[in-house]
Amino acid sequence: MEDNQRGRDHTIGRRPFLAAAGASVAGLTGLAGCLGGNGGNPAGAVADAEPLGEPVTSSGVTWDDLGDLEGELTIYSGRTADQIDLVFDALEERYDDLTIGRDYDDNNTQVNSLMQEGEATPADVFYSQDPGALEAVRAEDLVQALPADVVDAVPASYRHPDGLWTGVSGRVRSILYNEDRLDETDFDDADDLPSDIFAYAEDSRFEGIISTRPNSGTFRGFIQAMVELEGEETTRGWVRDFMDQDPQLFSGGSDQAEAINRGGDDDPIFALGNSYYGARLVNEDPTAPIRVTFTQGDAGALFSVAGVAATPTVDDPELVAEFVRHLLAIEGQEAMMEDNGEFPVIEGVDYVGDLPNPADLDSPEFDLSGFDMDLQSASRLLEEEGMEV
Repeated sequence: MEDNQRGRDHTIGRRPFLAAAGASVAGLTGLAGCLGGNGGNPAGAVADAEPLGEPVTSSGVTWDDLGDLEGELTIYSGRTADQIDLVFDALEERYDDLTIGRDYDDNNTQVNSLMQEGEATPADVFYSQDPGALEAVRAEDLVQALPADVVDAVPASYRHPDGLWTGVSGRVRSILYNEDRLDETDFDDADDLPSDIFAYAEDSRFEGIISTRPNSGTFRGFIQAMVELEGEETTRGWVRDFMDQDPQLFSGGSDQAEAINRGGDDDPIFALGNSYYGARLVNEDPTAPIRVTFTQGDAGALFSVAGVAATPTVDDPELVAEFVRHLLAIEGQEAMMEDNGEFPVIEGVDYVGDLPNPADLDSPEFDLSGFDMDLQSASRLLEEEGMEV
């Protein structure tokens, strides 16, 4: 779960019957089936919405190539306003007849809301910070297929195989650290830092100076990936060893990165986190001491995605389809890179930023479309091993 704040101008209110929105996802399993759902291709389906301009392609298209966005669009977002409002604002500024209603909350709450509301949801699009939440609503038949050009433009490992959701920007798990404070540690320099995620749990040189954020959806995704790659017992051992390092546990990714960057006596020197948090601080201040390094070939360098899905019944399928195309066009991809420190998911869009190109990273081969869709499994493992905030 990312830190969340309500949008000021276009935030929409929840319906009164959502009083139980904080209930667990597991407790709501099956509810969507009672309410109905048409995750196939209903009449007027988004999948059937022909491009209003050019189709998106893996080689990249521009907003000028696409059709105009007109009408009202409602987004349930598991991402924070400060991370994606920039794209929404740019689109509203470009298209005078477009209004984007925005509901910001954490991923779990948004999933629960979609499950409770079923086909009655006012949301047109669910914008998730990770594929696990997209898989959760997909499993409950709460999404519908996206257009063929959208599906074909995104690599298969970054989307659902049937196009029921797609990644729109990439993020990589990383090690954040304060370059100016390395002389306070027992590491000679940055080249001395381990490239194995297990070392950060086992090497005593990290004791008392490392941190993480266990309530993050992408941290839980990292745990899920480790379970699938290494097995549950090995993963539990990693969590126990990491907790023996006396880590600082944060509830917000921005807060964690800012603590690393601040470099106070009580602040950690290292953090497990998404690389874009460090990239954003460097983008804002090129003299910032925060730096990013990556592990090699293990879950610690997992490449994941933030993504979108269309809800089962939308008022304007053409608008939803064209909106997703805009996210995947060059300007949408570059906005996520330049302002948010993320990575493109379209092969023809060049990476812009100070971090290594995704092609240069040694991320493990991992099919995000097969991500564990039980949002609670990693949370239970972490809780049972004493890692929670």
